Amino acid sequence: MNQKNITSKYAGVDVSKAGLDCWKQSTRNQGGSFKSFANNGKGIRALLKWIPEGGHVVAEATGGYEELLVCMSHNLGAAVSVVNPGGVRKFADAQGRHAKTDRLDAALIARYAEVFRPASLPKPTKAQMALASHVDLREGLVNDRTCQLNRLDKESNPSLRVHLEEVIDCLGKTIAKIEKQIDSLIASCPKMTILSRELRKIPGIGPVISSTLIALPPELGTLTRKEVAALCGLAPYARYSGKKKGRRYITAGRAKLRRRLYMGATATLRTRTPLAAQYRAMVARGKDRMVALIAVARKLAIRANTLCKPFASLQHADT
Repeated sequence: MNQKNITSKYAGVDVSKAGLDCWKQSTRNQGGSFKSFANNGKGIRALLKWIPEGGHVVAEATGGYEELLVCMSHNLGAAVSVVNPGGVRKFADAQGRHAKTDRLDAALIARYAEVFRPASLPKPTKAQMALASHVDLREGLVNDRTCQLNRLDKESNPSLRVHLEEVIDCLGKTIAKIEKQIDSLIASCPKMTILSRELRKIPGIGPVISSTLIALPPELGTLTRKEVAALCGLAPYARYSGKKKGRRYITAGRAKLRRRLYMGATATLRTRTPLAAQYRAMVARGKDRMVALIAVARKLAIRANTLCKPFASLQHADT
């Protein structure tokens, strides 16, 4: 199809491990074009040439298979967004669309983008990307070590216990090496060094949480109180309907950030700080302990965002 006839700027991409199925809409509700590409450098370059100039690539989060598409879109100057697959599925259900094929999914993502207009992701620096990769790997290895420690607790066979202890020891040494690399990456970038120093002034936030906050939300320091709470998955949502008033609940957001801030909130309770005093006061008033703890985690996120605001405009070393 002639590109000059394309009026929609959104291109929906259904991502899989091996392929990228792309739909570009010609006119609203009047058809479009579909084409499949390999999920590699050559395929992504071809995809970005195929969509209209100034096109906005929109893909679902797939647990990592979309990362190369996002990275190359940034490098080649294309706007790109990653959307929640749950939201796209509910959008389809609301329209009575229950069939599921690669072509239909790609077209659905494009239509979803036209309705909700997702914001394009900010382009991360090389330092941010490297830090995010190291932080992600560290978390995965820590989870693996926890699994093996739990298995060791239940294992009674002496020879198997020896193997498990070797695996745990190896994981521990690898985690320690990665943590040193994380420290080096932060030290190599003036902006990340400043952010790390400021974040670690907050009681309950240590090197692991501060590196996660620097790596995973590049928007830190540019958000409002409500935005940062929602980004970290710590914003409470009401559940009221008629006379029924259900408990407010937290949902969505970035799960890794929520886990880290929950750990930070737990550490904060062991300090003599205003946040710890607020937690105890909430519990004394009859608040559920978990509700009070989430409130502390939310305040940590808001305070971290506030501390980083004066430095949000600083340039990274590699930009």
